[in-house]
Amino acid sequence: MTISDFTKHYPTTGAKLADLIVHLAGLACALLGGGILLGLAFGLGSLGQMAAIGVYTIGLVTMLSLSTAYNFSKARWQPLLRRFDHAGIFIMIAASYTPFTTQNLEGWWAIGMTTAVWSVAALGVAAKLFLPGLDKRFWVGLYMAMGWLVLVAIKPMIEGLSWVALLLLAIGGLVYSTGTVFYLMRRLKFRRAIWHGHVIGGAGLHYAAVLVGVVLAGARA
Repeated sequence: MTISDFTKHYPTTGAKLADLIVHLAGLACALLGGGILLGLAFGLGSLGQMAAIGVYTIGLVTMLSLSTAYNFSKARWQPLLRRFDHAGIFIMIAASYTPFTTQNLEGWWAIGMTTAVWSVAALGVAAKLFLPGLDKRFWVGLYMAMGWLVLVAIKPMIEGLSWVALLLLAIGGLVYSTGTVFYLMRRLKFRRAIWHGHVIGGAGLHYAAVLVGVVLAGARA
């Protein structure tokens, strides 16, 4: 991908402004929401829960910050920042798993799933930063591996989560997937704003799942 390709992100100034508003709103919500989660974990939960929520919050803010830097930087910086943007996705996926694998699973399930998720994420980050020319099939496979890794522990995960948290996770995944449809519509003027809006919407639903399934559930335990 050449530098000229990056200048085509936004067909109009309005499309760029819309996406900027979406990014800034998402970042503000992530910072505020993360602070609320940490405060609740501090008041209602354990040290381990606070650590897991801290990892989740850092992952969410990191992903949105890197996306903002990539999409709104000068064209000459975008090829490099694109690597960090994609690396941030791996960090966010692993960080989203962490509250559930560490707080809702027990024993070797907790250790094994957390280790597996972060190992795949580390591989993805390293490959994105240092081997950006790898075939797209590699990235599709790696993203799928992270997404479907939950099936390995699906039984204990279902047993450890409320139906509300599971529903929020499922709907969040559906929102993410729906967003890709709009992203692929190259002629859609506001496709990037719509896509990133779906990303933030999906993240918001997963945030709610963390709140209900980890923080508040831990307080009731």
